[in-house]
Amino acid sequence: MKKYVLPLIISICYLGSACKKQLIEKPLSSIAPSNFYKTQTDFETATNGVLALHAGMDLYGWGWHYMQTWPAGDYKRGPGDPWENLSFAGDWYFSQTIWSANYKLINNANLVLSKIDAGGFDQSRKDALKGELLFLRAVAYFDLVRAFGEIPIHLQPTESIENASLPQSPVKDVYAVIIKDLQDASGLLALKNPYGPGYASRGAAMGLLAKVYITMAGRPLQDHAKWQAAIDQLEKIVDPANPAQSVQPYSYHLEPDYQNLFDLVISPAFAGSGGTAKPVIGKAADKNGPEAVYEINYTTVAGLLSGAFPTSVSGLQCNDWLVSFFDVGDYRKEVTMVTSGSDPLGAMNLEKKFQSTGTTWNDNQNNWPYLRYANLILYLAEAENEVNGPTQLAFRCINAIRARARAANGTVRSVPADYMAADAATADAFRQLVARERVLEFSCEGEDWFDWIRTGTLESWVKFQGRTQYYRDRLNFFPKPQAEITLSKGKLKQNNGY
Repeated sequence: MKKYVLPLIISICYLGSACKKQLIEKPLSSIAPSNFYKTQTDFETATNGVLALHAGMDLYGWGWHYMQTWPAGDYKRGPGDPWENLSFAGDWYFSQTIWSANYKLINNANLVLSKIDAGGFDQSRKDALKGELLFLRAVAYFDLVRAFGEIPIHLQPTESIENASLPQSPVKDVYAVIIKDLQDASGLLALKNPYGPGYASRGAAMGLLAKVYITMAGRPLQDHAKWQAAIDQLEKIVDPANPAQSVQPYSYHLEPDYQNLFDLVISPAFAGSGGTAKPVIGKAADKNGPEAVYEINYTTVAGLLSGAFPTSVSGLQCNDWLVSFFDVGDYRKEVTMVTSGSDPLGAMNLEKKFQSTGTTWNDNQNNWPYLRYANLILYLAEAENEVNGPTQLAFRCINAIRARARAANGTVRSVPADYMAADAATADAFRQLVARERVLEFSCEGEDWFDWIRTGTLESWVKFQGRTQYYRDRLNFFPKPQAEITLSKGKLKQNNGY
């Protein structure tokens, strides 16, 4: 999609205390905001710039993937690697990268939002752009609060040094901002965004709001009232009678074949600098298909490169604990990793979901499944169980996921079998079934780490993987960037244990 490679025309400093450094440097552009935000094209270009940050290398193109996938231990690492021994510190590169990129996104979104109401163009297009910006700002704050806990809240553009550095706010206050942004976005966005696939829709905002409620119900807030709020929100999208499909006016449903979600690479490319070999795709992913509640789109336009993350996991092997976690015959294992010595991709247990589709390290066109409809189904199972116990609805939801998993490339298998009432007679027993199913369904997709934090099970999962000696309570948050703390002159506080 061209929008992801459009440059940011307006130079905006990072939010947070780092802005003090930015404000004394030479501006990166000679175009002043007052001279730019005039036409519909101006606002579209500026919004596309925010999207470029969201999908860019520092966030969902590479950096944020490391933050959400690697600590979970899906991939094998050496004993001295910080991902293996969970040895993060305040000078950690990824803390600074994720912090700066998200606050830059927030500030750009704030600037466009502060100008757009005065723009004289079609209201439906204006609503689509406003909804997109609010959605992306909510995503940025959601990622920041899950990663770092108490953080500064900026809702106005940082245009002077006086408002460049704000004190950190309580976690609950950050979530209040996220909820409002998503509620406002869902009121502005259409069922299908007029700008096309890859932009947020009403369902994306509604679905993410349900995920936010699920997260708030767990740690650190443990706001248990949000379990019912999540049910109420999810039942606006998921059909309780047949969870495999959505209710009107939404048109989501599970892909009939799990493999449809990912490109099936049957001959790899040379993914090195200057490589020329082309990968052979046996079956292309159903991009922006019926299961995509929100999907981050990547493509190559005019020689410019838009996405690197899929290459960063190509050639990596899944960890032993994950290899043995699947039941024998579970089709999802064959889609997730190499399970046959005759597979053309090579090494056994090589991760398969996000293999290289390009010829160099950062020209891949795999979309990133930010929020799948399957996620909403399992959230409904989880929330229903927390409020009402293992009801028939809870079983219908989890079994809808397992039924799809049995459809192996057109052949129906007997594995994984439906769960029966006898498999989980208590809420705690069903809670464990959901936790297991989420790993089976979403492994290597960045869900595990934050699932384990919100459910208070991170320690048990780390120990399950054999990394017992590395667990510390501090892992519930990443370290805040030490440079930001220093520049804030006391407004930012480091997280406990760092």
